[in-house]
Amino acid sequence: MSDVAFDSPDPGTASFESRIAAMDMGQPVPSPCINICRIDAASGLCLGCRRMLDEIAAWGRLDDAAKHAIWLRLPARAPGR
Repeated sequence: MSDVAFDSPDPGTASFESRIAAMDMGQPVPSPCINICRIDAASGLCLGCRRMLDEIAAWGRLDDAAKHAIWLRLPARAPGR
C-alpha cells in the first residue's frame, strides 16, 4: 500500500477529519503519511501525520480496525489542541 501525499505541509484538523469521513470501511485503511517525516522532540509526534513513532513503526502489522483507531486520534493531536 502506498502512502497518501498532500501538497500542504500542514493538512490541518479539518483535512484529517474529512479524510477519516471519506474512508470506505470496505477498503484497506490508508496511511496518514503526508511525506513530512519529522518527529517533534517535545510531543513525540510526527509533524506531518501526527502519529507517534511506535504507531508509525507498527503500521504495516496492524489490522484495519487498529489503523482506523489511530486515524480517529489524529485530529485531537493538532497543534494548539
